[in-house]
Amino acid sequence: MSYTPQLINAFLLTVVLVTVLRSVAAHFGFLDRPDARKLHHGAVPLVGGVAMFVAFLVASISLDPSHRMPLTAVAGLGVLVAMGACDDRFVLRAGLRLAVQILAAALMVWPIALSVDWIGGLPLGGAAFPLAVLFVVGLANAFNMMDGLDGLAGGVAACALFWLALTAIAFGREEAMVAVLPLFFAVLGFLVFNMRHRWRSAASVFMGDAGSMMLGAAIAYQTLSLASGDERVASVTPLLWICALPAVETLSLVVRRLRAGRSPMAGDRGHLHHLLVDAGISPARAAAWLIIVSAALGSVGYAAASLGAPDFTIIIGLLLVAGAHSVAVAKLPRLLASRAAAASPPRPLQQPLAVATAESLMASLPSSHASLQRSDDRP
Repeated sequence: MSYTPQLINAFLLTVVLVTVLRSVAAHFGFLDRPDARKLHHGAVPLVGGVAMFVAFLVASISLDPSHRMPLTAVAGLGVLVAMGACDDRFVLRAGLRLAVQILAAALMVWPIALSVDWIGGLPLGGAAFPLAVLFVVGLANAFNMMDGLDGLAGGVAACALFWLALTAIAFGREEAMVAVLPLFFAVLGFLVFNMRHRWRSAASVFMGDAGSMMLGAAIAYQTLSLASGDERVASVTPLLWICALPAVETLSLVVRRLRAGRSPMAGDRGHLHHLLVDAGISPARAAAWLIIVSAALGSVGYAAASLGAPDFTIIIGLLLVAGAHSVAVAKLPRLLASRAAAASPPRPLQQPLAVATAESLMASLPSSHASLQRSDDRP
C-alpha cells in the first residue's frame, strides 16, 4: 500500500502552518529575541514545533490504524508540545519542566518499557520502566540543547528518523516505518524555513522548546519501540548510534557544568556547535558538518543492527565516539584562546616607552627641532 499522499501532506501542511503561524507569532508573543548567548539577528517566530506536530498528527490520522503511532505515545508528545509552547512564551521553572517531561515520558513508554531489550538481553526487572522514562526525558532535553544553530536540531532529527525508518523496513517492521515517516516529512517541511542555504541567509522560524523536546522524545520512543516486543529488530545498543551525537553532546555538557559547580540546565556557549562557530567556522558550515557526522553515526547503527554486531563491540565504539567528542570540546577553547592571544593589541606599556624614547631623542637635537618648527610655520 502506498502512503505517499499522507507523507506529502505532512510536508505541505507543515509549510502552510509555518507560513500562517509565523505571521501571527508576534501578536501572541511567540518570539525568540537575541541576547548574550543567542546571536541571531532580530526576533524570530517560535512556531515550528507546533506546526510540525499538527502536520504529523493530521497525516497520522489518515493512516491505517495498525500503522499509526500508539495513542499513548502521541498523547505524551502532545503534552511535551503544550508544555514547550508555554515555556517558549512564559519561561517555566526548571522543576516544573522536568516534572511534566517525566509524566509525558511515563505515558509514552509504559506499554513497552518492560519488553525492551537493553544490553544483551540482561533482565532489568523493576529498573526497566524508570530507565525507559530516563531515556525519553534525556533525549528530549538533548535535542533541546542541540537547537542552537539554524537547521542543526532539525537536520539531526531528520537523520535519526530516516535511519529508524530504514532499520524498521529492513527487518520487516512496515508499521514502525510508516508510523515515523510523517514526522520525518514534517521536519523536512520545517527545514525549508529553518536551514540556511543559497536562497536563505538565516532561519525565518525556530522550532522552539515545543519542537525540540517533541522530536527528541519521538526519536527515543521509536528507538525503544524497535527494541521491544517479540518482533524487536535489535537491542537498544546499536540503535543508540542513531542518536549518538545529541546524547554524547548532552552527557559531556552536563559533566562539564557539574565539574564547574554550575547547574546542568544552565545555558552557556559550551556546546560543540557554539565552539565551532567561535573557532571561526560559519554557522551554516558548522551545522552541515554536524548533520553529516550524525548521518554517518546513524549508518553505523543501521549496519550494526543489520549485521547483528555484538553489544560489547558496539559499546566500545560508542565510547570511542564519546572520547573523540571530549577531545574536540577540550581543544577548541584552547584554539580560541591562542587565536585571541595572537590577535591581541600591543601591551599598554609599549606605547609610553616609545613616546619617552622619541622625546629624549628630540631633546638631544634642539637646533634641528627648532628648524623643523620654523619650517612648519611658513605660510
